[in-house]
Amino acid sequence: MKYSMALCYLTHDHPDVVREVFDNSLEAYASHGIDVFIYDDSESELTRKIVSEYINKGYKNLYYVDAHGVEGADHKYLLIMQGAGLPKDYDYIWPCKDRVYFSSSYLDRLCEAVDEGNDIIMGLTEHSRCEIVSCVYKTYYTDPCEFYRKYGVFSTNWECTIRKRETMLDPVDWDLYREKYGVDEFCNFNQSVSLFARIAEMDSFKARICRFGDDERFISKKVTSHWGSQLFGLWIDKWIAANYRLPEIYDSYKMQVVKSQTNVYELFGSLEMMILYRDKGQYDMEVYEKYRDIWPFITDISPECLRLVAAGDDDRAIKYALRDFEDSVKQGNFDRAYWYLKDNTWFKIVYGEAKFGIICHYFWLYGSQMNVEGKSNVFDGIGSLDDLFAVHMK
Repeated sequence: MKYSMALCYLTHDHPDVVREVFDNSLEAYASHGIDVFIYDDSESELTRKIVSEYINKGYKNLYYVDAHGVEGADHKYLLIMQGAGLPKDYDYIWPCKDRVYFSSSYLDRLCEAVDEGNDIIMGLTEHSRCEIVSCVYKTYYTDPCEFYRKYGVFSTNWECTIRKRETMLDPVDWDLYREKYGVDEFCNFNQSVSLFARIAEMDSFKARICRFGDDERFISKKVTSHWGSQLFGLWIDKWIAANYRLPEIYDSYKMQVVKSQTNVYELFGSLEMMILYRDKGQYDMEVYEKYRDIWPFITDISPECLRLVAAGDDDRAIKYALRDFEDSVKQGNFDRAYWYLKDNTWFKIVYGEAKFGIICHYFWLYGSQMNVEGKSNVFDGIGSLDDLFAVHMK
């Protein structure tokens, strides 16, 4: 690369994960000219010793940064964006979760994107989108509102965004961002807020989407994300607040971006996950009542269905959701039906393997056409699931 890049891993008490990442990616990072920094505030010395071990093996692109005393991961991320712990002014800064690493083939494309001098490089796959986005995905974005509308949801991923220091980080008035946008040690969404606040200030910017395939990003199975008791406060209170702090140019898209994140299987878009939260003691009638007026803005599960789950009436809740899915097909609301299908795995049990396969096939075609062309003729003439099964059997 003609530009320098610092890949900054944030870690806490995951020495086995750090070793796995090193074994599978350090060689590739070194060959691509990427310097790797381990920001560690672990309780033990194991991570520090592992980093020293690999430096002694000859990895001169590897560095250890003692992050003890930092408030937590969000504070650590904030300090990284400000260049803390880096021995020089790198051209690009790439914060990353400690459990994620990438293939050499993806790094080839990433380095190409860096060498173009883009202000922002966002690495992602769009396969996981559960909502229908009626647009053709592009490689480059120069309009802040379009970029926010399509990729605000992805900006929450800590391995996603690489920023050019000269244009995206050095000009930031961090004291102003703290006061005006709530960027601080406890924001939880410093990465998203600072990204979109900054491009709203700029006369022009250029972001490149650098997509990876399923076999190009790897996530260690030795550790998983968990929000515990923070789940609802984090992804309802704080996520909504973070978006609504952003400049007013984004106002027309803020609610769409909020819901694109919260209405996914892993959060509040799945009936079975809401049942799981209740069984784990995270969701009850008190939580339901707290967000009574907000549920329609963060999930497509009906408020009545959510109430039934909170009350422990799972059978009625499932029947309610099933009826809603079938009614969506009858009403031609295929976007809603598509969301139901992607976010609730129990449909296979309800319809049986054969019919479930038919449903999935047609909705996969529908989603593919909508994502690429913004329109679909897959369900022309279809007024119910029975119509769909009949057409398939012809």
